[in-house]
Amino acid sequence: MNLVNRGFIQVKPKEKLVAWAAEKNSDLLLHADAEATIYLIEEDFWDDDVVLKKYSKKIAQQEFDALGFGQALWPETFQIEDFEAWFACELGCTCIDLLKEPLLKETI
Repeated sequence: MNLVNRGFIQVKPKEKLVAWAAEKNSDLLLHADAEATIYLIEEDFWDDDVVLKKYSKKIAQQEFDALGFGQALWPETFQIEDFEAWFACELGCTCIDLLKEPLLKETI
């Protein structure tokens, strides 16, 4: 096992995102119990609100893109308050890699 020098933000959709996505694409199978996405961030942070503000637009972009919604379909203004209404987040600072194989990275 190895301790990885990263913190994390775990992101899941909230009901507001689920309803909006269903309105845009009724064939999309998204629900509030969907699997979370983990975003690795700096290991040491003290204020969750500051971290969420720093990364909210990047995370929202990735989440919308993963659902197949290009930027033209996004809400016109998307601020941190919107982010917190659309996404459930948990932050932590301990990441442990249980595997012996090296981590692989792919640019997205």
